[in-house]
Amino acid sequence: MQPDGQALFAFVRFWSRRWTGGGLGVDAERGRDVMVLEAIHALSAANKPTSVNDVARELGVDQSGASRMIARAQRQGLVTRRAPVKVGGAAAIASTGAGDELLRQARAWQNEVVRRLTAGWADDEVRTLMTLMDRLVHAQNAIDAADQAP
Repeated sequence: MQPDGQALFAFVRFWSRRWTGGGLGVDAERGRDVMVLEAIHALSAANKPTSVNDVARELGVDQSGASRMIARAQRQGLVTRRAPVKVGGAAAIASTGAGDELLRQARAWQNEVVRRLTAGWADDEVRTLMTLMDRLVHAQNAIDAADQAP
């Protein structure tokens, strides 16, 4: 079977317009805070740096956009910036306790949304969906790593 790229990108477009949970009482600015926290968590889990540029790359936005998002999260008390270890180095961004709690709440909400969307599905169908989405993410990460290799 030939893959249908249009189906994948239609799926991505559909959900990218709904990431804030429109109609579900989710604040768009709070959604961006969660995106910053997710990026910091993913980078930290992979033992990667967490500078503004690293967060920007993880989010797929430009440096100035990431900087504004991080500054807002910092004003909200969700992240801190640690001074660079060396002169000319980049500041490291880290989640605070409040940021960790917001991320926990966001993930609980995400889990509830998936439960609602897949209500009535067989358990094996849900597992298959999760497995295939995870495989797509890992495939893209492998392509990105290969593109960045010297």
